[in-house]
Amino acid sequence: MSPMRGSALALALVLAGCLTGAEVPRVTTLSVGRWPEDLVFDPGSGRLFVADEGSATVTVLSATGERIGTIRLMSRARHLAVDSALGRVYAPNEGNGFVAVFDTRTLREVSRISVGPQPHGIAVDGSTHRVFVANEGNGSLTALEGRSGHVLFTVPVGQGPGGVTVDPATARVFVVSVKEDRVVVVDGASGRWIAAIPVRRGPTHLRVNGQTGIVYVLNTEAGSVSMLDGRTLSVLSTLPVGNYPIGIAVDETAGRVYVVNNRGNTLSVLDEAARAVVGTRRIPRNVSSATLNREAGLLYLALKSENRVAVVRLRDL
Repeated sequence: MSPMRGSALALALVLAGCLTGAEVPRVTTLSVGRWPEDLVFDPGSGRLFVADEGSATVTVLSATGERIGTIRLMSRARHLAVDSALGRVYAPNEGNGFVAVFDTRTLREVSRISVGPQPHGIAVDGSTHRVFVANEGNGSLTALEGRSGHVLFTVPVGQGPGGVTVDPATARVFVVSVKEDRVVVVDGASGRWIAAIPVRRGPTHLRVNGQTGIVYVLNTEAGSVSMLDGRTLSVLSTLPVGNYPIGIAVDETAGRVYVVNNRGNTLSVLDEAARAVVGTRRIPRNVSSATLNREAGLLYLALKSENRVAVVRLRDL
């Protein structure tokens, strides 16, 4: 065997060993509803909200894992958003064309706000308390006033709008157009269309680092993450990750990003300053999403096949 071939084989074995070693250790696992799809941690109430797609419920847990209650929805919600300052959690009821609003502490329903057909992705601008909902059924984005629940505007954003995120510094809203392989940028105050940024194949989810304005787009079918400068509206880099990236959590202070590769059963760790993947860890199969409790140094993973949530220490990643 030539030295070059031997080196290549050794490298391949090292990489394979990194991916076939022990799973990242869990602190605990928490029972939730059927097919947990999304989860969001609310630092205001110290509670974890889990969207159970299969049972059309939202399971509410304490930061330490105690079950606080269950919110029942009219139809499934695949995404949730929280406004900590207002004490509100927003759940798009996809089959009914409205967003249900609940108090984060009492868990009582506050209101229902009609939006477009098949409301799907959702995000909150905590600085203005505006809520933005992507309506999958007609390719539009609806903006809501979070305090009153009034609809401010609805604008077209292209076919198959999916994930939504907001940069609080600029009030720009970024919406994935899943079927057009691009990210549409809308002014969150006026509804004016600002730009459309091409990304890679099959984008689904995205998040912004509100401190730097960097937007991370999961190109699910391409197995990569596009890093966008949300302020200059340019593509900074495209990083290969694992198979079918579908969940993302951003640690704004540390400049770290955690990407769930659903079909690869791995978690990619990205460093914003280096614009690089700096680690890959094994995780359970069929993880659908992730969220951070930065104060406690915890990452929560939705285990869709197990109807549970895994709790992982950031220091173990």
